[in-house]
Amino acid sequence: MKAVVIERPHEVTFVEVDTPSPGPGEVLVRSHVAGVCRTDLEILHGGLTDPRWVTFPLVPGHEWSGTVVEIGEGVTDVEPGIRVVCEGIVPCNRCRRCKAGETQLCENYDQLGFTRGGGYGEYVVVPRHVVHRLPDAVSFGAAVLVEPASCVLRGLERGQPRPGETVGVIGIGTLGSLAVTLARLYSPGALVAYGVRHEELGFAERLGADATVHVGEQDAVAETRRLVGDGFDLVLETAGAVDAVELATRLVRPGGRVVLLGIAGEGKMLELPVDRFVFGDLDVIGSFSYTTSAWSQVVGLLDSGLVDFEPLVTHRFPAGRFEEAFQVMDAREGVVVKVLLEHVPVP
Repeated sequence: MKAVVIERPHEVTFVEVDTPSPGPGEVLVRSHVAGVCRTDLEILHGGLTDPRWVTFPLVPGHEWSGTVVEIGEGVTDVEPGIRVVCEGIVPCNRCRRCKAGETQLCENYDQLGFTRGGGYGEYVVVPRHVVHRLPDAVSFGAAVLVEPASCVLRGLERGQPRPGETVGVIGIGTLGSLAVTLARLYSPGALVAYGVRHEELGFAERLGADATVHVGEQDAVAETRRLVGDGFDLVLETAGAVDAVELATRLVRPGGRVVLLGIAGEGKMLELPVDRFVFGDLDVIGSFSYTTSAWSQVVGLLDSGLVDFEPLVTHRFPAGRFEEAFQVMDAREGVVVKVLLEHVPVP
C-alpha cells in the first residue's frame, strides 16, 4: 500500500509499505480521506518528538474515515463494506482513568498517527472498540471532523453553556470553526468570534456567529463591552496562543467560565495578574482531547442532521500531493479550516 511516512523529523516521503493484517479483536479499514492537522506538521517539523508520544518512522493521520475491508478473529459485530470513522486514541479500557470514563487520559497511551500507523496510509489496523459506524448520509470528508469536533464538544460540556448565555470564541481555525458550529446548538444569547484575519471572521459569520471582532484592528475588550456588557458568560479559547489565553481572561464576565482548548506549545509561559482569577471569581478549565462518549455524541449529531461539517472542508488533495497540502496549512492564506488528503477520490 501507499502511505505518507515521516521517517524522522524534517524527512517525509510517499512510499510503498507493507499492508497490515488485523489480529484478534482488530479491524482492517481502507482509509478514504484523512485530515491534515497542525499536530501532524508539528511532528514533521520537530516540535513533537518525545518517544512517550511519538514513534518513528510514523504514518500520521489521527483524523480519518474509511471502509472496513477485513475483520480479525473474534470480531462479530462489524463486517466488510461498512463505512466507519475511528477514534484516534486507543484506550486500554482497563486502567482507573478508562474505568472512570476518562479515556483521553488512559494510563497506557496509544494513538493512531502517533504510536500506530494512521490514516495517511491506505490501510489502517484498528482495535474493534475504537470503530464507529458512519451514518450513510454523512460524507467521508465530514467524518474527518468528528475527531476535532469531539474535543470541542467535550470542552463545551465542561463549560456548561445554558440557553440565552453569551459565548465568545477566540480563534477561527478548525477548533474555532467547530466551536461556533456546536455552540449554536445551545441557543446562545449572543455568539461572538475573535480572530486576526478578515477572511476567517467572514467565515465565522457564515457559520452562524452573531458578530466578529478583529483582534489586530479593534479593541477587543471595548468591543466586547459594546456587544455583551461586562463580558461573556463563557469564553472558548481555541487559538492555542499565549496572547489568546490572556485575552480570554479579560473577555469573560465576573463569575464566568473560560475553557482552554488550544495548545500553545511546550515551554510557552503566560504572565498575568494572579488575582484576576480570584477577584473575577472565574472558572478556568483546561480541556484535553475527547472521550469515547463525546465521540459517540458527535456521530449522533451528524446522524440526526443537527450539524453538518462539510462546509468546514476547504481544501482537498490526492494523498501523493501531501506536500502541497502541508504548504496550504502552513501558509494559511484565505480561509483554511480542514485540508484533506484523499486515497479514494470523493465525489
